This record gives sequence, C-alpha cells and structure tokens, in this order.
Amino acid sequence: MEQEFLLKFLEIGAIDLNGDDNKLDKLRSTAKDLSATLRKAPSKTASFTMVAADPNIAATDPTVEEAMAALRKQWVTVANAFSGRPVGVLRAILLDAIVQAARTDDAIAVAFVNTARNALAHTETSDEAEIWREAVSEIETKVDARAEAEWATPEMITVDLLQYTPPAPVSMDYEAPTVDQSGLKAKIHSAAGPWGPSSPNQNSPANNPQAWSQDFATKMSVAIAEELDGMAEELAPAPVDLSGPLSALAKAVSAHVDKALASFSAATAGLQRRTNLLWWKEALYSPSAHASYLELPPFEASALMALDLHKQVPTYSPASVSAFLRETIRCLPVEEGNQGNGERDVADLLRDARITVFMQPFRALAAQYAPAPVGRGPLLSLIGHPQDSGAIEAVTLRALGGVDTSTKMTPSEWGTHLFRELQSARATSENPTKRTKTK
Repeated sequence: MEQEFLLKFLEIGAIDLNGDDNKLDKLRSTAKDLSATLRKAPSKTASFTMVAADPNIAATDPTVEEAMAALRKQWVTVANAFSGRPVGVLRAILLDAIVQAARTDDAIAVAFVNTARNALAHTETSDEAEIWREAVSEIETKVDARAEAEWATPEMITVDLLQYTPPAPVSMDYEAPTVDQSGLKAKIHSAAGPWGPSSPNQNSPANNPQAWSQDFATKMSVAIAEELDGMAEELAPAPVDLSGPLSALAKAVSAHVDKALASFSAATAGLQRRTNLLWWKEALYSPSAHASYLELPPFEASALMALDLHKQVPTYSPASVSAFLRETIRCLPVEEGNQGNGERDVADLLRDARITVFMQPFRALAAQYAPAPVGRGPLLSLIGHPQDSGAIEAVTLRALGGVDTSTKMTPSEWGTHLFRELQSARATSENPTKRTKTK
C-alpha cells in the first residue's frame, strides 16, 4: 500500500487537527486537487518542492498562496481554525500532492527528485528529515528503475522473424495435348502414293522409287512437324508477372533489416552513452566552450560541465549520473589563492553566472527552461532572466532561490546543483504528450 505522507506529518506532531477526521479529509481533498493541478502544469514541480521543503518559507510566497486557495475551497472556515496562515499544514499538503503526482507522471518524478536533493541541502528540516528521506527514496527508486532500463545493455539481442506472406499459387487449367490420329493418318496415306485423300504423292514406289521416296520424305516431314509444332504451342506456359511478389518481398526484407538495426541500436544505446561519458571524463574537454576544462577557472569549468553533461544524457538518467559529474569535477585542480577548500559564496557564483561571457550558453538554456522569477523557484530563473548586472540582495536571493547569500559551495557542489536544476527543468518543460505516464 502506498504511503500517505499527510499522516506522517500528523504522527510527528507537525500538524495538529485535534483528532478531527473531518479536517483530515479536507486536507486529503486539497492534496488531491493540488496533485491534479500539478499534473496539468508540471512546470510547477520545482516551486512546489522548494516551498514544501523549507520550514521558513514566507507566508506570502505565491505557491503558499496557491495552496491556501486550494485549501479554502475544501475548508471554508480554515482561517478560524489557525491563529495565522498554516504554512506547516500547507507544506505537508504540498509534499503529499507532489508524491501523488510523481507516482503517475515520470517527468514530475524526475523534477521532484532533482529539486528535493538540491533544496534539502539548504533547509532546516531535521524534524521532517525521515519523512523527506522516505519520499525522495520512493520516487528516486521509481526514476532509477526506468532510467536503468533505458541505459541497460542486454546480453542478447532478439530480432523477430521476417514478416512476409508469399502470394497464393496461381491455379491454371491444363489439358495434355493429343495427336489428331485421323488427320495424321490421312497425311501419311497421301504421302504413301497417289491414292491419298489430300495432296497425294504422284509417284508410285514400284514405278519410280527414287522420286517416290523423295516426295514421301518431304510430305512425311511436314506432317510430323506440323503435329509437333501444334503440341508445342499447347504446351507453352502462360506468362507470369513476378514484379508484384518480388516488390513485396523486397519491402518485407527492408522492413526486417530496419527493425533489426533499430533493435541493435536500442540495445547498445546504453553502452554507447556510457562509453561517451567515459571519453568525456578522460578528455576533460568542453564542447560548449571549445576548450579544455583544465584551462578554465574551476567554477567556470564546473558550470560548463553541468551544461555539457546535461546535453549528453537523457531526461531519465539514474541518480549515479550526478555522482559521476561530482567526481569528474573533483578531477579539476583547486584554483590558486582560493581559501576554504576552494569554496565561494553562492551570491558571487550567481552574479558571475548572470554576467560573464562564458555562461551565455547556460543563460540562454536557462531562459528557455525557466520563467522569470516569481516567488520560490530554481536558480535557473535568476540566471536566465537577469534584471541587472548587480548583486542580488540577501532577502531577494533567499525568497527567490531558497539559499542564503553567505552559503558556500565547492566547484563540485555548484556544478551538481546546476545539473540537477537543468534535468528538472527539462523534464517538466517538454511537450506533455511526450511525457510517460505510469499506469
């Protein structure tokens, strides 16, 4: 039986309904409504997740407002039940709604897992840590199962048999030719002497045997040849048009070969992808910057690594891909003169991402994936839609990005954070008809 995360918040005392099951039913209905909303607008997954993960989220955040509006539809007198806006209750409802939607929509599942991994690293959810661990684990297991199936290389490739139906045999009425004995007898009789019924031999074998034999041979040759020619005409086969059957056979063979090649390509796609990633890691070369990562400052290189890896892997990738990126970034040398194990403030990193030339490809993709920032959302919104080139104020960064300006990150942390945001944004910005639903 699937877990109900609303009840888990009740169990730890994060929600107090005074044992009223009617109130719990209203919360359940609200979570169901918000889940339906999320399935219709998957791009809200990141903001829903970030708000649900932050106990200090502002009560005026747009996502909190949306959740509160949904709760009022089910619970008209909710304002009288709490002294202020019940942010803790709304966060619990949001998490339950997200998990419900993620169980049926793989794209939402990808966005939830990647966003939650980033958000939980910058929030204080110690009381709720176990709840979040279970939620992320459940959905991440689901995502990994699909991803690993797409990345797997089977031991054997099976190709279906050639699908071809030969044409039905042509039935022909056949009657064996026969010799007209009476007609042949008449001709032989005529060739034998002057007493024949038609064009007789005028010579007698007794009176002029030499002339008779010549005339006899001529007439007998003609008689026999005519009979044989007639039989040959009757034995001649009727013409058969093979262009249709041969064309159908050629099409069937061509389709069979195409299916075989497609099966081989699909079966080896995972192996080819892994091979390409290993080559990329060993080469440490950026196709975006057309330069070696070793020639770039570590934080610039880590951001470009996130972008380049995102372009190489599909939306549905196992969690190990993020770990692969982190270890690849750790191969870079630490920048000289940088203190604190090569850490930098997120505010500085964000400012560079918004103005430096090398991040232009990243900014372009971020603007495509994420809308302008309104309330809590991914850093992609701030990077892709820079309103000015100055630093972002501490309050603004916390409200919009969910991190403090003083938060420090290493190159590997920065690159991994950006990669997860890119994966999350792509999953929910794709055409809804292309997203896979879990039945």
